Amino acid sequence: MNEAGGGLSRRQALTVLGVGVGALAAEQALVADGMPPGVTAQASTPPGSLRATVVPGGYAPDGTAGRRAALPLDQVELLDSPFQDNQARNTSYLLFLDPERMLRSFRLNYGQPSAAQPIGGWERPASQIRGHTTGHLMSGLALTYANTGDGAARARGRYLVSQLAALQARATAAGFHPGYLSAFPEVYFDWLEQGKPVWSPYYMIHKYLAGLIDQYQLAGDDQALDVAMKLGDWVQWRTSRLTYAHMQMVLGTEFGGMPEALANLYTITGAERYLATAQRFYHAQILDPLADGEDVLPGLQANVTTPKIVACVRMWEETGSAKYHDIAQNFWDIVTGHHVYVIGGVGNYEHFQQPDVVAAQLSNFTCENCVSYNMLKLTRLLHFHQPQRVDMIDYYERTLFNQMLGEQDPTSPHGFNCYYTGLSAGAFKREPLNYFPGGNPDIYATDWDTFTCDTASGLETQAKFADTIYTRDADGIYVNLFISSQVRAHGLVLRQETGFPDDPATSLSVVSGAAPMTLRVRVPNWVAGPPVVLLNGTVIPAAQAGIPAALTGIVGPQPDRWIALHRWWQRGDRLEVTLPMQLAFEPTPDFPSVQAAIYGPIVLSGIYATEPGELTPALNTASVHRTAAQPMAFEAARPGQGKPVRLIPVARATHEYYTVYWQTA
Repeated sequence: MNEAGGGLSRRQALTVLGVGVGALAAEQALVADGMPPGVTAQASTPPGSLRATVVPGGYAPDGTAGRRAALPLDQVELLDSPFQDNQARNTSYLLFLDPERMLRSFRLNYGQPSAAQPIGGWERPASQIRGHTTGHLMSGLALTYANTGDGAARARGRYLVSQLAALQARATAAGFHPGYLSAFPEVYFDWLEQGKPVWSPYYMIHKYLAGLIDQYQLAGDDQALDVAMKLGDWVQWRTSRLTYAHMQMVLGTEFGGMPEALANLYTITGAERYLATAQRFYHAQILDPLADGEDVLPGLQANVTTPKIVACVRMWEETGSAKYHDIAQNFWDIVTGHHVYVIGGVGNYEHFQQPDVVAAQLSNFTCENCVSYNMLKLTRLLHFHQPQRVDMIDYYERTLFNQMLGEQDPTSPHGFNCYYTGLSAGAFKREPLNYFPGGNPDIYATDWDTFTCDTASGLETQAKFADTIYTRDADGIYVNLFISSQVRAHGLVLRQETGFPDDPATSLSVVSGAAPMTLRVRVPNWVAGPPVVLLNGTVIPAAQAGIPAALTGIVGPQPDRWIALHRWWQRGDRLEVTLPMQLAFEPTPDFPSVQAAIYGPIVLSGIYATEPGELTPALNTASVHRTAAQPMAFEAARPGQGKPVRLIPVARATHEYYTVYWQTA
């Protein structure tokens, strides 16, 4: 068995050796620097000239920079915190889901019997996207095993892979082309290529590939790679038959992160045909303007678009094309600068709004959680290339603590995830009414009847909270996020204990080991004063702690703000950092008098026992004061209202009406 992080297996080595070196010649021209998409490469183009050298090992979805910067999940352990609680509920649900019910549509598609009961929501038997949750389930189980070592999660994932492999082996007998794997018939792709309406069949293939790759790399299942390669070969065959123009027509239908999965498959195997196939998924109509820095996002479906950009980072890394990089960086800058709500989420009714329009786009259908799932993936990949950029982790923290942590229902033993984090006056976390108009207002989802893409992506989100708390370089460890956890790196076991965000401090202790290294702790742009740093009980002056001089006066936001201590670290050492927080009000760009209350990075929400109405309520900002430290709570006066409103972190608003944006003048 080739465990995650190991070298090439015999099968992989044979695959690499057997690949024709010219497989990329025609395809790499699609995004080659200085060559527009669709230009055929000249015969003299060096095959693979835009291709990075394949380096086996590591987790392919982390990308080339992540191979050096990311901490493997088995080296980071969540400790007692809301994040660990969410993870535990998620694990319970992952292991609750009956594999036979999840596989029912797959079995029937291949002419096999199933006595299992059908499941509902987007997984209902007649749904054109049935089966997608099983892909996310494979990823969630693999992530859980990698982070916690849960043997039941590993066994469940292996069973799913084995059954999918057996069905894939029946593809030709079922009337499909070799390698085809799905819960719906291959004719859907005929419809797609004929321009007939069909709901995103390649999106499903992406989910299966991603889940299989995770099962292989995170759970060590060699069979999963075999299934993924056969499915990747089917995609290669299916798309190689189409002209460039025909493929561009196909790309007008949602295809998820197909090029990302294919790039990852290329990274693992070294087989150039997967990278060549990935480049066919370059959607020129959307990506070309972004490469030039144009904001073409208004009106686009946010979760159709964002996975394409995540894929661009991986394609930049694997092809070397700066065009891919420019697309990804421009998109991140445009979205985070002009299209996000205060909690870091994106979109109203699942679509990008006009730039710098927030107050005029408030509803209970803002901030689809799938979009933030993908925005965090994008931010993480870009961060690995620029680890000292604090603003990227500031955005990651804002979205993680306010939206993703709060998408799960803490009152449910299975931790159901909501679809939207609404931001209207009197928003309410619940089943999405646009998909379930008769849905129960008291629940976020159900065990079997409300499967959506957000139910599915939530299976991963709640399983991988440990993946970005720390990064590393040759010199040491970066502490990016303030989450109670334990990390193994550079010969040390480092334990982080924190009550953040209720307590604006964190403590880092060396539990075991001894080594020279630099320990860096992020100083966020929201910090309200000079950080206080203590090493083994002694205050460390700012200069000695590596704090930039400008930070001592807190003069504006800065991209490179880290406490940095290089020394010989040994068991018993303890670094304590306090990051002053203060109350602030963030105005909306379109109506500056409409503002959100923030404490440090934490967005506060006013809580109501009954529905408060649709109008943006008024708030006396001068009256806001903290009433409790543990857990954090504030109170504020409302003009014309006798009773003050209670304010708590928006992530903790559960089964109650809440308001984030206020009329302040």
